[in-house]
Amino acid sequence: MIMIHIDENLCTGCSICIEFCPKRVLSRSTRRSLRGVYPARVENLAACTLCKMCELYCPDFAIAVEGEKE
Repeated sequence: MIMIHIDENLCTGCSICIEFCPKRVLSRSTRRSLRGVYPARVENLAACTLCKMCELYCPDFAIAVEGEKE
């Protein structure tokens, strides 16, 4: 089972994770976080291939990807 955790308290809404995801798993939230930004959110978890590009490129260390391919 794949899990993607996005810490809205750390996310600055830069969208780097969204741009680097090759499968378009992430998108920008439609609601603001407590920081006043639109954080990333998981939109299509089924498409995730566990490449962890989002986690690797996140400059805020706000994303953690866990799990194994089934």
